[in-house]
Amino acid sequence: MKKVFLGLSAVALLAFTACEKKEAVEVKDAEEVAVGSETTANFAVDTEVSNVGWRAFKVYEGETEEQGHHGTIKLQSGTVGIENGELVSGDFVIDAASLESMDLNDSPEDKAKLDGHLKSEDFLHVEKYPTATFKITAVNKIEGDYNTEISGNLKMREDEKNITFKANTSLEGETFTLDSEEFTIDRKDFGIVFNPAKGAVIKDNVTLRVNLKANQGEVEVVEVDAADEVVAE
Repeated sequence: MKKVFLGLSAVALLAFTACEKKEAVEVKDAEEVAVGSETTANFAVDTEVSNVGWRAFKVYEGETEEQGHHGTIKLQSGTVGIENGELVSGDFVIDAASLESMDLNDSPEDKAKLDGHLKSEDFLHVEKYPTATFKITAVNKIEGDYNTEISGNLKMREDEKNITFKANTSLEGETFTLDSEEFTIDRKDFGIVFNPAKGAVIKDNVTLRVNLKANQGEVEVVEVDAADEVVAE
């Protein structure tokens, strides 16, 4: 079958200052991916202005106060499907190798050391897994601080799980934007289990925030092997 292939290059980091500690979102088994209809308009993610913001924490031995780092990950590619002015589908590719810590910009040596470790086999293992993916499975309109609830299959390393988060979405002319809430995932749900032997404890929860801009235009449609599809029960 044919499926629109979206890259997740539309997610910008909003400052993670004074961020409220949250429980990790519930993870479920991967579900069937949402697909548009013949009338669905495809919007290409603008990778120049979009990214995924992240924040992670650790506690040093003998201390109680958490220390944190924050940064961004770029999107390699992405498309969203819009129908009747509303988001209906999306498939994104995240460039794991683009991970960058922003809080250490004034300390290039420390920044390079941290970024290198996060990209190593201990964490993202970008040499073996250069990308992660997120494929939308359901979109629901909601009321409150955010107008949209989005569910999708997040795949990191070999682990693919379905997660749900809230976002504000809007369509103005030929430009679609998405600004998510800060939401938290448990890295161990996605095969990232490293902790140093001594000296510090790295927290399992990682906070994410997505800000996406996509523009209407031609989007490459690729054939997807039926074996890659997840059939919902």
